[in-house]
Amino acid sequence: MKDIVLYDENCRFCKATKRLFEKLDWMKVIEWKPLQETQDTGFTQEELLREIHLITPTGSAKKGFFAIRRMLLRFPLTGLIGLIMYIPIFKPAGRLGYRVVADNRTCDIRKKGRGCNS
Repeated sequence: MKDIVLYDENCRFCKATKRLFEKLDWMKVIEWKPLQETQDTGFTQEELLREIHLITPTGSAKKGFFAIRRMLLRFPLTGLIGLIMYIPIFKPAGRLGYRVVADNRTCDIRKKGRGCNS
């Protein structure tokens, strides 16, 4: 069964991330859905815009670093990296790294300083 990843289709950085991950998803285990087209997710629009969200086939949600970690684990080429990210010592650094990238992303990756909702 597929995981569902909710991403911001108005964000160029998010779309570039999606394209990269789609290239790694040889087994087609991820279904990408624009958050702008989803309803009744149980999350606010603000939460969805803050970080990537992944919904597992069992209905549990992974956000931010935890969503990226799960995706990397499921891709054949990055499975070992994903597995290493499950080692407890890497959790704080992974969460911090994700937060830094998410908080400083610009949606126009060629023009610094332009935010996603500008």
